Amino acid sequence: MKKIKAVFSSALASVMFLSVTAAPTEAAQVTVTPGVEHITGASQGSNINRLSVDMTRPGVSVEALTNDPMDKLLATSVLSRSHSREGHTVVGSINGSFFHMGSVNPLNYKMPAYLLMRDGLVNTYGVIENDPNEYMNVPSAFAVTKDGRGHIGEFGYDATVMAGGKVHPITSVNKRMREADEVVLYTDSYSYRQTRQNEFGMEIVLTNFNNPIEEDYRLGRTVEATVSGIYHKEKGVEIPEGGAVLSIHGPGNILDFGGVKIGDKLALNVGLTAPWNEAEFVLASGPLLVQDGQVDIEMKSTSDRFRTRSPRTAVATNRDGSEVFLVTVDGRNAGGSQGMTMSEFAQYLKSIGAYNALNLDGGGSTTMAVRPRGYQYPVVVNRPSDGAERAVSTILSAISYESTGAPAHMSASISSTAVPKGGRAKVTVDYITDINFHPVKVDASKLAYSVEGDIGTVSSDGTFTATALGKGSVTVRMGNASKSFQVEVTALPGNAMIHGFNDASVWKAESARAKTTLRFDGAKAPKKEGANALSLQYDFTGTSGTSASYAVTDSIKMSVRPDRLGLWVYGDGAKHWLRGTIQDGTGKEYTIDFTEQGGLDWTGWRYRTVEIPAAAVSPISVKKLYIAETLDTNKNKGTIYFDRLIADYNGNHIEPPFNDVPLSHWHLGEIKMAVENGWINGYPDGNYKPADFISRAHAAVLISRALGGSVSPLTEDPHRDVPKEYGYAKEIALMKELGIMNGDSNGNFNPQSNLSRAQMAAILQRTYKLQMKQPVPEIRDVAKDNWSYEPIATIASHGLTVLSEGNYRPNSYVSRSQFAAFLSRAESMD
Repeated sequence: MKKIKAVFSSALASVMFLSVTAAPTEAAQVTVTPGVEHITGASQGSNINRLSVDMTRPGVSVEALTNDPMDKLLATSVLSRSHSREGHTVVGSINGSFFHMGSVNPLNYKMPAYLLMRDGLVNTYGVIENDPNEYMNVPSAFAVTKDGRGHIGEFGYDATVMAGGKVHPITSVNKRMREADEVVLYTDSYSYRQTRQNEFGMEIVLTNFNNPIEEDYRLGRTVEATVSGIYHKEKGVEIPEGGAVLSIHGPGNILDFGGVKIGDKLALNVGLTAPWNEAEFVLASGPLLVQDGQVDIEMKSTSDRFRTRSPRTAVATNRDGSEVFLVTVDGRNAGGSQGMTMSEFAQYLKSIGAYNALNLDGGGSTTMAVRPRGYQYPVVVNRPSDGAERAVSTILSAISYESTGAPAHMSASISSTAVPKGGRAKVTVDYITDINFHPVKVDASKLAYSVEGDIGTVSSDGTFTATALGKGSVTVRMGNASKSFQVEVTALPGNAMIHGFNDASVWKAESARAKTTLRFDGAKAPKKEGANALSLQYDFTGTSGTSASYAVTDSIKMSVRPDRLGLWVYGDGAKHWLRGTIQDGTGKEYTIDFTEQGGLDWTGWRYRTVEIPAAAVSPISVKKLYIAETLDTNKNKGTIYFDRLIADYNGNHIEPPFNDVPLSHWHLGEIKMAVENGWINGYPDGNYKPADFISRAHAAVLISRALGGSVSPLTEDPHRDVPKEYGYAKEIALMKELGIMNGDSNGNFNPQSNLSRAQMAAILQRTYKLQMKQPVPEIRDVAKDNWSYEPIATIASHGLTVLSEGNYRPNSYVSRSQFAAFLSRAESMD
């Protein structure tokens, strides 16, 4: 036969398999549309979804839907979407009955396995089983009757054939095993291409129907066919495509048909018994699970199909059919749900008020799709055992026939209900629906915003700006749909550290063309405060294109939007790009730059700040901190550290440059200048150690950095006590070459000796080629004939040192803070 054409509306052209989400285990009930409730819960350790449809409520009902052609299988949610249109909105669906998947009869492959009829038109007769181990071993179905009620029970055929001037009853259609004294009609939708009946009977082959007997056949209509074959005592005959076979048993019946000859015309009429004959649709399946309010399963209890815990799908009705239940139970450990046996499923259905219940296709086909609030179409709400929806041939759907109306319900959010004075919060409309929860398009030009209470203003895009302390409300409205938010305007919070990088559990590594490791290395590693800092180890080597190593978190959130973020970073001098990602209260993400591209060029701890984008609204979450490299010529590997993340709410927060250099330190500015210029660094523990003395070797290194001079490879020792392999030998050699620092009369440099203040004066004079200026301050503790008088007097005349009551203290040692001060003042001279 030709593939049977569906009488329902056309479907999508392609199959879509959608990702699914787990069904909740706690009991919950949501109105999908007035008259349709979605209930979720659990029973006997299995997750259950249920749609309850009030068949007495105008504007809602249940329909059986399928694809066109019917042998094109589609997922439940896709079929639901394809049948949704204005005035016919599918708000929820379950998979329907079984379908043929064997290749014994290619004409019914992927077709519904059992009877499917709508509005008096047959889509397919399917088959009727006789084996009590099979699902539909008695003809059972679900229907919506002409009075709009649900009906479940056994159905029967009211069919006849006229032969030899006499009307003969047809007892069944496509019944797997013909029984005594039966006349069974076999069509293309039968399980096999042959009738496969025993030899104790007669079979009449019918072809050349004047109207189809199955495809779009209208129940109760008489059609004629030509007898093209008559067989006696054959073990089944071929069913012609588009034709049929009458399989006849019993002496009386065979006698009645004995006068039929090849070429005769026979008239056939197929109908259903009441109330099925006048139903809006009939969907056959099986077995029956609950009958007349009692668990009564039409299947052998020893069958594996009966005893196995599996995903299950069913349709059920209450006593008078005024309520229809569409039910799914997850199984096969999907989401931890084991499923139910047939008996357990029937007991559950009875417990929810089912007076009659019918089993539908289960296993991997079990699927429920429900339209969430604000959505146009249903989405999967259970957890199919295959991990994704299985394509099926039919679905049962809850339908709303109401057209979309005026706005009635609104879902909206505000990014923050506690807004500091001068701060902002954003109102976002998530969706709007009409009174039936059909989605209404959100038209930004029709959204109206207002503020109650003298707390601020709200713009046409929903941005609230706080102008005065106090409490009030912000409202958004479109038509009769509105949402209000209570808002309190608060004083700005104090600047504070919001994360100390001591908890490894809140961070995870991500990579883009890189290898990334996050660690907390403990006491021996660099840290700015606390017991740890976050170590980000990156490896960009061997990659092409932009590389990035990320530290990702969901645990840093500020209820109030700061003006700036500050972060302590221990750099490795590799000149990468230090960036971050934040998310504001509307869910929008912003990329922030702690340095410019290539700007992470320092070694040691530095404090870096970044402005929060003006468009970002409270609350603010830090999502990522990362380094990136766009140049293939600068792909290396290394380690940086993060510590002490600061929220700066008024834009004026200043961090001390070192733990032991407070903002009140007398050399604060000079130390910061020296560090920022890379002349001197602090220590990995965040300290500067300002009182520690500078050695002569360190002085050589620091002056070399200040001069920015190139250091050439050495071929000989620069001094007797400084071999060319010495760590600072190149810098000491440069100082000797430039005449800035020399050795003693014995040729020794004395690299580990502390640098005296007299030596510092000489170094500054020589480094900056200073000439003595007038007037020269009086120097009481240095004789004019002393070798150091001239350099001391020279730097004093330039204001590079401050004399204490005329004393310079030439023999005292230079501390790290003093060295930074000397060098910074010298570099700042005109």
